[in-house]
Amino acid sequence: MLLGRMPGRPRWRQLALVAVLGAAAWQVLPALCREPETAVRATYLCRGRFDAVQLTALFFNAEPREVVLLQGEQATRLPQQLAADGARYASGGQSFWLKGDRATWQVGKAPAYACTVQP
Repeated sequence: MLLGRMPGRPRWRQLALVAVLGAAAWQVLPALCREPETAVRATYLCRGRFDAVQLTALFFNAEPREVVLLQGEQATRLPQQLAADGARYASGGQSFWLKGDRATWQVGKAPAYACTVQP
């Protein structure tokens, strides 16, 4: 009905509206059709004081840099933070700090897990 006659409106206004909407769609379209971003995937075995957890980390290195941590059915997205050494990701009381093939994962005030990369 967009191209159909709108009551009380001249035809040239309808065509102008279609042209403006079409131009807006072409500006938004490239953002929607970007190539999917690839992630670097790593699996960690994280040992706590009394338990061990398998954690999968998906590192996204394009801006904004972040990691998505997968544990069981739960996924957590952590943005990258400034770090003097290694890489640190943190948000909402959760942090994931890594250097080389070792990492530290802390959730809230619970004791941190010591994590190592699994082959």
